[in-house]
Amino acid sequence: MKIRTQLIVAFLLLAVVPLTGIVLYSYFASLRAVRRATDTQARSLAGEMEGRMASIREELGRGAARIAEVPAGDLLSAARSQRAGRSDPRLDQMVLGFGEAAPFLRSLEFVPVPSAAPPASPAPPAPPSPPGAAAVEAPHAVSRVVIDVPSILRKARKQAEDEAKQDPEAMAAIDLALGTLENLGEIPMPAPAAPGAKPPAPPPVPSAGLSRQEIERMKEEIAAQAEKQREALQDMREAERKRRAVAREQARVERMMLGRRFEAPVRQQGKVVGMVKVQIRGDELLRRVLARTRRGEGEVPFAIDAQGKLHTANEADRRTIESLPLALDAHAHATSARWVLGDWVVATRKDPESGLIFGIAHPMPLRDVRRTAARNFGYGLGMIALALFGILPLSTRMTRNLKLVTREAERISQGDLDARVPVRSRDEFGVLALTFNRMAEDLKRHKEREIEQALLQTEYERKTRELEEARRFQLSLLPKTLPEHPAFEIAVSMRTATEVGGDYYDFHLGADGELTVAVGDATGHGAVAGTMVTVVKSLFSADAGASAPPEFLGEAARAVKRMELGRMAMGLCLARLDGRSLVLSSAGMPPVFVHRRESGETEEIALQGMPLGGLASEYQEQRLEMAPGDTILLLTDGLPELTNAEGDPLGYPRVRSLFASLSGKPPEDVIAGLANAAESWTGGEPPKDDITLVVVRMRTV
Repeated sequence: MKIRTQLIVAFLLLAVVPLTGIVLYSYFASLRAVRRATDTQARSLAGEMEGRMASIREELGRGAARIAEVPAGDLLSAARSQRAGRSDPRLDQMVLGFGEAAPFLRSLEFVPVPSAAPPASPAPPAPPSPPGAAAVEAPHAVSRVVIDVPSILRKARKQAEDEAKQDPEAMAAIDLALGTLENLGEIPMPAPAAPGAKPPAPPPVPSAGLSRQEIERMKEEIAAQAEKQREALQDMREAERKRRAVAREQARVERMMLGRRFEAPVRQQGKVVGMVKVQIRGDELLRRVLARTRRGEGEVPFAIDAQGKLHTANEADRRTIESLPLALDAHAHATSARWVLGDWVVATRKDPESGLIFGIAHPMPLRDVRRTAARNFGYGLGMIALALFGILPLSTRMTRNLKLVTREAERISQGDLDARVPVRSRDEFGVLALTFNRMAEDLKRHKEREIEQALLQTEYERKTRELEEARRFQLSLLPKTLPEHPAFEIAVSMRTATEVGGDYYDFHLGADGELTVAVGDATGHGAVAGTMVTVVKSLFSADAGASAPPEFLGEAARAVKRMELGRMAMGLCLARLDGRSLVLSSAGMPPVFVHRRESGETEEIALQGMPLGGLASEYQEQRLEMAPGDTILLLTDGLPELTNAEGDPLGYPRVRSLFASLSGKPPEDVIAGLANAAESWTGGEPPKDDITLVVVRMRTV
C-alpha cells in the first residue's frame, strides 16, 4: 500500500472513529438523562395520583363523621322531605360537607340497629316517590333509609344558579362541591320491595244474577289478574335481589378501591340507634382521579386494582396501556416500581391502604435524541469529507518529496556517496532533506574513517604481535623452575596488567647453598618496562651473587644511569639467605614482611633507597636471624594498591594481617590465600598494576 493511501486511510480512521465514539457517547449520555428526567416526572405524577386519592378518602371520612353527628330524627325527617320532593337545607349541608368528594357520592344510607326501634315520629301517609327519589318506609316499618345524593346536588346547583347574582362566593363553593357531576354516569337504584310482601288475595266473585258461564269467565279473569299480580310481585322481589346484589358489588368495589368502608354510628340520647353508610361511585372516582392527572408531555395515567383490572380515564388510554408489556405481578408487593419499555418509562406506586397500583406511562422523546445524534454525525462526516479534499494535495506533495529521498537513498545503497537531496522547503521534509544530506556526508566520512581504521587495525595487529613477542621474551627471562633447597620452601606468583608487565623476580642459588632472591618493579608497563627488566635481569645474572646486596644495587643504579633511559627507573629488592641468616636491601620497593612462627608476630621491614636509575646509588642493608618455620613475603606495590568499587585501596595493614593469618600454611597456600583476597577485594575486576609475590618459608626439619 502506497504511503499516500496509508495517509488517507489513517486520516479517515483517526477522524471517523473518534467522531463515532463522541456521537455514541453523547447519544447514550442524553438517553440516560432523558430516561432519568422522565422517570423522575413519572414517579412524581404517580405520587400525585396517590395523594389525590388519599385526600378524597380523608374528605369522605370527615363527611361521614359529620353526618353521624346529626340526630336520627332529623335525618329521617330530611329523608322524608326528599321523598316528598321538597328541598331540605339539612340535606344540602350534609352533602356539601363532603367537599371535593361530594360529586362521587351515590347515596347516604341509614341502617338501624336491630335491637333499637326507630325514633317515633308521627307522619302523614307519604305520597308516591318521584322517579329517582329515595325510598323511605314508614317509621313503624323502617329497615333502612337511603338518601339519593345526585338529586340533592342537582337541586343545589339549580338553586345556586338562581342565587348566583346575589352571592357569587356561594356559587363558587357549590361549584367546588359539585365538581363535574354532569360528566358522571348514573346507575338506577330500583325501589326496594316491602319485606315479606305477599300477593293480594283475589277479590270475591259476585255470583248474584249471573249465569254459570259468566261466573266461570269472571273467575278466569280474576285468576288471570291474580297471576299477573303474583308475577309483578315476583318481578319486584327479583329486582330487590338484583338491587341488593348490585349494592353488595358496589360496596365490594368501593372497599377495594378506597381500602375501607365509610360509615359512622348514629346516636340518640347516648345510644347507638343505627349506622350511616356512605355509598361511593368508586369507578367514577378513580376515573376522575386519573382524568385530572397532568398530561403535559403525553403521559398516560392508569390504575390496577387488587383483582388485576385495568382502569384508565378513557378508551384511548386503555389501548395504550394494554399495548405495553407490563409485569405488575412481579411488583405487586413493592411500594414502587419502574420499567423502561421501549420508548416508554412506566412508574407505579402502590396505595398501602386500598392496594390500588397507581401508574403513569411517560413517553420518552428518544426519537428526538436519535434524530439529533444522526444529524450531528452527518455534520461530522461532512466536515471530514471537506478535510479529505484538503488533505489530497498535501499528501501528493508529501509523497513527491519522499520519492526524491527514496531515489537518492538508492544511489547511496549502490555506492554513490555523493548523492544529495535538494532542499526545497523549511518544513519537516526540508529538515529530512538536510538530515539526509548530513547522513550522506557522515557516511562518506565514516567510509574514509573505516579505511583509516583498517590501516590502524593492521598497525595495531603488527604491534600486538611485537608485544606478544616481547611478553614471551620477558617471560623467558623469568626462572623456568624454582630452586630446590633443603632449608627453604619457595612459592612465586606474578599477574601482569598488560601484555608486557614491569614486574620482575629472579633467584640465584650459590654453590655453597646461599640463596639470593630478587623482586623488582619497573615504572610503567609495556615494551619500555620490559626493556628495563631485561637490563636488570642481565646485571643480576652477570653478578651471580658475587656482590653483597647493597653493593649490587649501587652498581646496578650506576649502570642504568649511564644508559640514559630518561625518566625510566626500576625498584629492586634483594634478600640473601645463608643458613639461618637473612640479609635485606631495597631500592625503592615496598617493605618485606617476616612472620615469626614461635612468637606469632609479623615484622614489617622497610628500607630507604632510591629506585635504580635515580640520583642516589648508596643503599642500606639489614640482617635478621631466621628460625625454623619463619616465613618471608616479598612483593611489589600492585597488591597493596588494589582498589575496590568505592576506590579504597587494600593497603599494607590489610596485606600484613592477611599474611599473618596465612603464615602457618605452606608457601603455595599463602600465595593462593593472598590471590583470593585480592580477587574478593576488587570484585573480579582485572588489576590496574602488576602483582608479584614471592614467599620463602624456613623448613622445620
